[in-house]
Amino acid sequence: MNFKKALTWFLVVFAWFWTAYECHTIGIDVFDMLLKRFPGQVWIMAAVLSYLTIIWMPKNLLTRAVMGIFMLIPSELFPLLRPHLPDGGFAPVQILVAFAYVLAVIGMYGMFYPWRIEAALKRLGLGADKSAR
Repeated sequence: MNFKKALTWFLVVFAWFWTAYECHTIGIDVFDMLLKRFPGQVWIMAAVLSYLTIIWMPKNLLTRAVMGIFMLIPSELFPLLRPHLPDGGFAPVQILVAFAYVLAVIGMYGMFYPWRIEAALKRLGLGADKSAR
């Protein structure tokens, strides 16, 4: 197994388990009802979804994994930043909040259109050249 494939699989598993953690701690009634009825099932679901994602969606998998993580970053960043937000005026922490929203929007866009993210990265010179393989 090459490094890129191992990294991709790690990021997919990381993103699914982070999603499971968020579902476990977010406090939405639907998730709480399921979690109380079947304790521990959210972690089994994350493992199964990780496996299914890897075998069913191999194309654009690295991009989708990174975009999933981009969508999850604000969920952990906002509780850390909230105490530092001012009541009025501007504070540098607001730049981080705006950046987190930008990451979330990029993540959502990239989940639906990963090939466009890859094409944009290639145009910027940051993407992998498929002819170099």
